[in-house]
Amino acid sequence: MRQIIAKDNICAVNEEILAQARSAACGGTLSPVLIIVPDRFTLQAEKILMRDTKALLNVRVLTFSMLYNLVHEELAGFEQVLENRVLDKTSAVLFMWRAIQSVCGDLVYFGKSVDQYAFAEKMFNTVNQLKSCNADFDNLEKNSKTESVTRRKMHDIMKIQHKYAELTKEYTDSAGALGWLIENAGKSKTIKQAHVFITGFEHLSVQRAEVVRVLARVAKTFTAGTRKDSEIEGLYNEVSFAM
Repeated sequence: MRQIIAKDNICAVNEEILAQARSAACGGTLSPVLIIVPDRFTLQAEKILMRDTKALLNVRVLTFSMLYNLVHEELAGFEQVLENRVLDKTSAVLFMWRAIQSVCGDLVYFGKSVDQYAFAEKMFNTVNQLKSCNADFDNLEKNSKTESVTRRKMHDIMKIQHKYAELTKEYTDSAGALGWLIENAGKSKTIKQAHVFITGFEHLSVQRAEVVRVLARVAKTFTAGTRKDSEIEGLYNEVSFAM
């Protein structure tokens, strides 16, 4: 079953999705019930899910990072999960700060910003967004269409990203986790046996959208909720019709 629930009120959508997840869990199924929500919504989702219910078996509220840990532990083993743990944003920005300081002498555009900690967060967001769009960092500068400002910016971003990748090679950041899920979620027995629900998102990056396509294709059932007439509704309908 592939189902899309879209309404004008996203709160109403969330309530309905979680009610269906609760019903699936209480219906005697032994299959996992996996509910994927944004980071900011996990606690509230669990409260709604457990409303009027003392306990639910086989139910997990997950973010995309938590889904990575679940599948990675299944396929690669718990020890590798510890070795390749996902960086939280604060730690990732600190690594980005170190990367910027390491290559500051090679920067041709952002040199005046290297001493500002806020610049590290902005650069992390920029690099993460480019990674989520599957950017080719090795060719950023070469592929820039203009000869002046854009080309110099891309030169600096490429330098910073390569150093950041070197410093974080023992870790996985959010973009890396999503890339791994795209390649491997379809191999997971847990996903194949699961009733998957996803709700609460106003936007999905290119990588998250690809993960959703994998989940919709391989999960036992897939139910997605979104605001009516949103960009995500178009994606969910595309996924549903492609089944």
